[in-house]
Amino acid sequence: MKKLATLITITAGLTVLPIANALAAWTELGSNDAMSVSIDSDTLRRDGDKAQILSMLDLKKPGENPKTKQVVNSLIGLNEYNCSNATYRPIEFKEFAGNKGSGKVVTDNKTPDSPFEPVVSGSWTAGVFNVACKVK
Repeated sequence: MKKLATLITITAGLTVLPIANALAAWTELGSNDAMSVSIDSDTLRRDGDKAQILSMLDLKKPGENPKTKQVVNSLIGLNEYNCSNATYRPIEFKEFAGNKGSGKVVTDNKTPDSPFEPVVSGSWTAGVFNVACKVK
C-alpha cells in the first residue's frame, strides 16, 4: 500500500512539470557567480520522510547540453528529498534555451528511478532541501 501511495505522489508530481514555468510563482533562494536557485513553494508535497518540490536553476553564463550541444540557460526540475537522511534524486527535469524556463525546451528528462544521492552542504540542493524538509 505504501508503494502505491508513493507512486501516486510521484505521478501527481510529474503532471505539474509541463506547465510549471508558465504558472509557477518562483521564489529565489539564493545565487552565486554561476546561477540563481528558485523554488515554487506551491508545488511542495510531503509524504512522511519524503518531500517533492519544483526548483529552477537560472544560469548566469550559458551552458551546453553535452549530448545535443545546444545552449542551455535554465533548468526546471522536480526533485524528491528524503528528509530523514539528507538525500535527493531528480524525478524529472527540463533544460531550456532561455533564462527562467523560457525559450525552446532543449531536453525533457524523466528519471523516476534515479538513485538517491547525498545533499552536499553549500550546494543548490542543500538550499532546496532546507525548504522542502523544514519542520512544519
